[in-house]
Amino acid sequence: MSNKLVKFLSLTLISNLIYLGLTNPATAKPKSPESAESAESAESAETRASDFGLPTHRRDGGSRSSRDSCVTNSENSNLMALIPQKTVGMNAAASPQLFFYVPKLKNSSTLEFVLRNEQDQLIYETFLSTEGNGIISIKVPAEDKSNLLKPNQNYHWYLSMICNNQERSRDIVVEGWMRQGRLNLATQQQLNKASSLEKAEIYRQQGFWFDALSALTEDPTSMAEETMIRQKWSEMLVSVGLENLASKPFIDTKLVKNPANFR
Repeated sequence: MSNKLVKFLSLTLISNLIYLGLTNPATAKPKSPESAESAESAESAETRASDFGLPTHRRDGGSRSSRDSCVTNSENSNLMALIPQKTVGMNAAASPQLFFYVPKLKNSSTLEFVLRNEQDQLIYETFLSTEGNGIISIKVPAEDKSNLLKPNQNYHWYLSMICNNQERSRDIVVEGWMRQGRLNLATQQQLNKASSLEKAEIYRQQGFWFDALSALTEDPTSMAEETMIRQKWSEMLVSVGLENLASKPFIDTKLVKNPANFR
């Protein structure tokens, strides 16, 4: 191939590239606020699927002797956190609500819930009593502003079943992490107009596990909505491999008045 031909082809290629750049300027445009927000949402959704390298143990690892001392021998005899198996649950509410399954107990037992930040500073602690065999919810109160979670921070939670308050090393424990996220403006506007069921689906699609479950515990406006909420609750638990707990009832807990006896 002659030098003249090579030079001609090179100039032709450069001209075409310049032409394409001029006729397709959109590829070089900066992102609009709307597209930037969409990109941020997509990035956040991808991040929410991560475990952030943080350990989660939704099923208790208690010894058989510890379990035999306070739990009856039944099909579902493990203390369980209602969370995904391998991913850190995302949360949007500044005062989160967590859900646990407590197995059937031989006697009324005391539970200790603890929430700490990444610096291992205590955010919230409470002691509850229950007879077990159902789902309990624990909500971090919003009245104390020091309890409120901060965006883009990780929080470590524990739930301990105290079988012997003189020997706390025998506690049955589940633990995990939650990451405090932030909703974009479009999602907040959707939630302001949504029903409980719609809120749960919006939160689920955005990756906010704890908020989705919490939305399903709001009072339904009709019998039909209550039925759909029950179905949605079941679907969410099945989706994370907790189908054996999908039909378990909610049970009451009582605040322990003298928690110093258990510390």
